[in-house]
Amino acid sequence: MGRPSTPNTKYFQRTLSDPEKQIMLAAGQGNICRGFENILAMYQEAHNQGFRPDMGMSILITDRGTTNNPNLDESLRDKVREDRGNE
Repeated sequence: MGRPSTPNTKYFQRTLSDPEKQIMLAAGQGNICRGFENILAMYQEAHNQGFRPDMGMSILITDRGTTNNPNLDESLRDKVREDRGNE
């Protein structure tokens, strides 16, 4: 592994495993750079909805993208508050 990054890091280089490369290609429709940007945008949206790195990824899997969800307006933030209230 290379040098540790800091908040001031401008460039970083990483060797992608084959599965990571496939994910980036899929996210960018064949363009790894666009895939990276799309994944960052997805994380930003998840973070804005209340997701944090210490949470399980399963909280992000909601209704597998169905459009017939009666709770379509219910945000992840509200779900997190409900789940944490039951702890």
